Amino acid sequence: MTETDYFGLFGLERRWRVDRNTVEQRYLELSQQHHPDNAVGQSAAVQRAAMERSSLINSAYRVLRDPTLRAEYLVKLGGIDLDSSDPRVGAPHPTQEFLIEMIDLRERVSEGEAVRDEIDARADAALDAAIAALDRGEVRAAAERLVARRYFQRFLDEVNA
Repeated sequence: MTETDYFGLFGLERRWRVDRNTVEQRYLELSQQHHPDNAVGQSAAVQRAAMERSSLINSAYRVLRDPTLRAEYLVKLGGIDLDSSDPRVGAPHPTQEFLIEMIDLRERVSEGEAVRDEIDARADAALDAAIAALDRGEVRAAAERLVARRYFQRFLDEVNA
C-alpha cells in the first residue's frame, strides 16, 4: 500500500475531484483491514503500529471527504502549509485591499446589517476559485483563495456566536 500521502494511502490520484463513493469504500476496507482489534494478543510494538495505522487512516478519511480540507491538503502537498508560521512555506498574506474589505464587513455587522448570506457566498466562491486554481496547477493562487476562505469562515463563526 502506498503511503506517500493520503491520496496514495487510499489509492487515489492527487487531485481535488475524487469519487466520494470510492473514498467511502476504501475507508471501510482500510479500517477493517487495519483495525487495532486485529492486533490483539500480539506484541506491544505491533499493537502500537496498528493504532498508528488506524489513526492515519482516520485522518486521511477526514481530509479526503471534506472539500475544503482536501483543497488545503493539496496546497500543502504543493509546498504551502496554511497552518505554518514559517514565512518560507506558510500561508500567503492577504492583500491590504482584502483586509480593508473585512474591516468594512465588520463595520456593517456592528451597524446591524445582515451579511451572513453574503459572507457565506464569498466563502463558497473562494473555495471554488481555489479548486479552479488547483485544476490549473496554480498552488499559490489556490493558497491565496483558501486563506480568504478561512477569513470568511472565521467571520461567519463570529457572526453565528
